[in-house]
Formats: sequence, structure tokens, C-alpha cells
Amino acid sequence: MICPQCNSENTIKNGKDKLTKKQKYICNECGKNFYEETSGAQIVKPTLGITLDEFREKHDVEYIVNKTLKKLDRNMIYEKADIIKLSGLSYGAQGLSAVLESHTSHYGKTGGKIYYSHPDTIKMLKEQAKLN
Repeated sequence: MICPQCNSENTIKNGKDKLTKKQKYICNECGKNFYEETSGAQIVKPTLGITLDEFREKHDVEYIVNKTLKKLDRNMIYEKADIIKLSGLSYGAQGLSAVLESHTSHYGKTGGKIYYSHPDTIKMLKEQAKLN
């Protein structure tokens, strides 16, 4: 059983409540007395920290852009603003432009604008001289 006060697993049974018949526990770390959940389910220790992927999904611009570009539809063409919206990033995200420009297989230029799509679509449009 996990202590609801300090989240320690160092707890022991401490008798039963005579009226409710609920199991009582005591924490050997902080000394708190507490009862077993009424549903019978055990108290689950909360997860501390976040996974590396969760961290990257929040803070790693390159990771976020890569993930976004991998999901692009072959039948769609996107402008830079679309990619930024799809990624959930803001225009001011540090390094965003550099990361986007490093993915040459996902973009092509025409009429002074950059367009993004699935690499197969970009390759086809470049071969047809629609993009450079």
C-alpha cells in the first residue's frame, strides 16, 4: 500500500477499523495512519517525472517537426504556416526555421514560397518542374 502523505511504499497493516471493517495502515516513513480504499483497489503510487518522449514532445523542436512531417498526407501540399499549426509549435520557437529547412526531402519552392508534403510528392513535383 502506498502512503497518501509521502508516497512511500514502506507501509504496514495496522489493524482494522471496528465499525467499517476497513484495513488500516501506518507509514514507517512519515507515521501517517490511513485506510485502504473503499473500492478495494490499491492506492497507486503517482508517476513522478515524464518519459523522454514526453519531454521531447513538449520541448524538442526537431523531434516535434520530424513527427509532424512523418504524418503528412501524400495528396496534400502544405505551406510553412500549416506545418507550424500541425506541429503545435509557435512561429517563435527557437530553431524552428532551421529545422524545417533541414528537411529538404519534404519541401520545394515555387513562386517565392516554400511548400511541404510527403517526400514522394515533393520528388514527383520536382521531377515535373513544378517545384525546385
